[in-house]
Amino acid sequence: MSAVPVRRLLLLLLLFFALSMPLAWLWIEWGQARYVHLLRAVLGPVYRAIGLEPQGGGPVAPRLVSLVPFLVLMAITPSIPWRRRWVGALVGTALIACFHLFLFVVVDASYAVLGRSRRALARIVPFMLVNDGIPFLIWLFFARDFLRQLVPGLRETPRP
Repeated sequence: MSAVPVRRLLLLLLLFFALSMPLAWLWIEWGQARYVHLLRAVLGPVYRAIGLEPQGGGPVAPRLVSLVPFLVLMAITPSIPWRRRWVGALVGTALIACFHLFLFVVVDASYAVLGRSRRALARIVPFMLVNDGIPFLIWLFFARDFLRQLVPGLRETPRP
């Protein structure tokens, strides 16, 4: 049986959605364009060095909202010490941002080589799926103590 009561889990789930929805809306309305502009500014020297042109209108920008649920999860997950919570939020945000940079390069390079075709999209989609999962995987790492309470089998040591 889980050490975390079902009622508390439902409250956490409700809190997650109650915070994520308005913050995601704010991000999409006001933060995302600025974030894309920042990422493009960071990528400018890299693109000039490798001779790549930014391809506007790709599928990446709408997928950058993953920072919001990650930060909400880091904020509301119980049993994470404050130091790990802050370090996790900072490290996780940096890792997610680095992957976003990589994703822009992959998309722009695919479009530059293959044009806006199905073949280019077939090269891009696996990276988009990884992009969707990275925030959750980073959260799993930093929330491992909570997960051990939630799933008792994670606490057990394997028998020799």
